[in-house]
Amino acid sequence: MKDSSTIQISIRVYFFFLILAHTFFLNHNIGEFPTKYVFSDWLINYEGGFIRRGLLGQIIYEISLILKIKIEKIIFFFQFIAYFLYLILILKKINKTNLNFFWILLIFSTISFLYPISELEALGRKDIYVLLLFLIYALIDFRSLKLQILFFYLIFTLSILIHEITFFYVFFYLFVIFINNSSKLKKNTIIIQFLILLFYLILLIFLTIEIGNSSNIQSIINSYKIEQFNINVGSGAIGWLSKPFTEQMIYVTSQFSFANFFRYFFIFALNMTFIFYFLKIKYPILRRYSFRFILTTLLISVLPVYLIALDWGRITYLTFNFIIILIFYMNQKNLIDQIHLKNRIKKFSLKLKILIFLLVCTLFSPKILISDDLSGVPIYKINKKLFEYLYFF
Repeated sequence: MKDSSTIQISIRVYFFFLILAHTFFLNHNIGEFPTKYVFSDWLINYEGGFIRRGLLGQIIYEISLILKIKIEKIIFFFQFIAYFLYLILILKKINKTNLNFFWILLIFSTISFLYPISELEALGRKDIYVLLLFLIYALIDFRSLKLQILFFYLIFTLSILIHEITFFYVFFYLFVIFINNSSKLKKNTIIIQFLILLFYLILLIFLTIEIGNSSNIQSIINSYKIEQFNINVGSGAIGWLSKPFTEQMIYVTSQFSFANFFRYFFIFALNMTFIFYFLKIKYPILRRYSFRFILTTLLISVLPVYLIALDWGRITYLTFNFIIILIFYMNQKNLIDQIHLKNRIKKFSLKLKILIFLLVCTLFSPKILISDDLSGVPIYKINKKLFEYLYFF
């Protein structure tokens, strides 16, 4: 009991540090507005017509016009509130969890909650809303299949309008729906819902790729002239967004090398190995499938996003956090075999636990871009940056 209490206190201190560090670095980033890539993504709006990723940008643009508040301050608020809510909701789930060595690895992993402040190029991205919306969806205790499906269309559409990367995580949503409603699903219901889902996804893809690419980029740029800051067609995310998917894929694949691939594979494999080893699902309908098979299938469904994005580190962080949310969801539904988990943990000596903790939670993390090398000792780098910024401040 004493050890459990100490762990809980340590995790609360850790999350307090995470919230403070996220807030500090987000505030520090304002000094690089609007030149930093992350800000150009938040400036995409609907002033030139419908465009992918434009929803939050339009909301921020309208708030700025109405309240006469500088754009960068509103962006900071939206960034801060998303990270704050995400970390607080995760902490709330942790407080209800019977913590052990497995959960410690999951929580302190270098690609879980620490990543955006260890690699600041990943901080402040719209991705945090993609994660937050999935977390909220997984936390809701739906009593009816119809209501859960209705909320899926609502939340998933909202997430798509914030960032189209959500498309690649649709199976995570569907898995949550299946787990919550497996006893209610009938063959006819599954066929009907599948056809509706297929039509819905085709419509969203058409809206995002076809109509979303017809927006007038120059009109978006002109809409910010009143703010008296300069952006252009080649500015960060705006310039990247103006490229068709095929051109993006050609550029990304030209940067690919096996050395780059194995660096990211090493990081992800390091983190997934302990999940595969420790977790086992106790769920009658899924008895024929191992948890490894389910997770591997979900991960394969995400792989195409690596073909259209250069920032593999950010995608790795995003994917791993989707997995974390899914694990918390299954724990909430009492689907994790706790006896199997405890027996697996007992096989590890203290020295082996320390070694695994160092490998997973201390020594390595991926940098942001596909061509980057591995980053070493992230927690040291974060504190070093904090002291440097505070010293010059």
